[in-house]
Amino acid sequence: MISPIQTGKTYGVLHTESFFSFLGFAKKVGSDETQKIDVFLDDKLIDTIEANKFIQKIDDMYDVESKAFTYNLPVQYIGTKAIISFKNHDSGEELLNSPYTLIDKNHEKFNEAKFLHSLSEPLSEELKNMYKPNCVGFLATKENLEDEEFVEYINEIIKDFPEYDFKALYFDKNSIKEIKNKFLHSNLNLIELKSAKDIFENLEVYIGHSRNSTFDKVENILRKNENEIAVISANLNIVNKSILEISRSLSINKSVLNNLEYFGFSKNDLNNDVDSFLLLFFTNAAKTFKVDIKFNFNDNFSKGNLFYRLKLGFKNHDFFKYNTEFNRKLINFTK
Repeated sequence: MISPIQTGKTYGVLHTESFFSFLGFAKKVGSDETQKIDVFLDDKLIDTIEANKFIQKIDDMYDVESKAFTYNLPVQYIGTKAIISFKNHDSGEELLNSPYTLIDKNHEKFNEAKFLHSLSEPLSEELKNMYKPNCVGFLATKENLEDEEFVEYINEIIKDFPEYDFKALYFDKNSIKEIKNKFLHSNLNLIELKSAKDIFENLEVYIGHSRNSTFDKVENILRKNENEIAVISANLNIVNKSILEISRSLSINKSVLNNLEYFGFSKNDLNNDVDSFLLLFFTNAAKTFKVDIKFNFNDNFSKGNLFYRLKLGFKNHDFFKYNTEFNRKLINFTK
């Protein structure tokens, strides 16, 4: 942990969250005074912000409590190559790691960066309530297309669920040919991602893939923000484990079984045979939403977890809402 030590001196550090999103801190040692930060683009002042937020990541690194800040570059400045800098308002001193060179629209990562930036912005009420029924999507990035296990996984799911519309989400038009070659035997729709709206108006379910850093960001943002998109991870990092094995091994398992009411269950849902929160979740969902389904909880977790959720959710958006709310409770309970 790094701690400033020179009393009276103002310190500050800048970090990048993505190409157009920043966070950091500014603090005067020995003072609780909130520091202001001037933001310049090519030496022209475009904004002044206050370092008055608590950001866990920043506090873990610098122990500055509520002296942190975040900054998203306004959309009108995105697309032109420029130098952005962050300076202390009073002293004029540059923050450590500032300045930073912004990418322009000709950069190979520009579309991806612009999309992630738009997804990080506060969602409008329109987007929060938007989804397209029975549509499932995944990111078809270079990394994912080179992941043979992931490609095979998606092809199997597409084959298992002809009733769903599957959509490959891409940033780079040069990847279209490869996408079509990887998914030859499917009527896969291709969607170019330019803004957050492209997710919400085209999907009901998003398949996350944790081996890809971009996927992590998209999945995390969708999980964090209130919206109608159900996020289900591929979980390909979990090898040769059944649904029951994984459920019983997680620390949250006992917490759910000991706090049934909080998670939307009752004692009537629990019997001597139930010692798995996922067994409880799936069987209760099938009963609640009147879906006739034969579960085999010895199925491989990575495929079975997605398979059963798609079965339960077909033409049944209320299940996906229930799924999202249940996952939020799991996350909140472990905080």
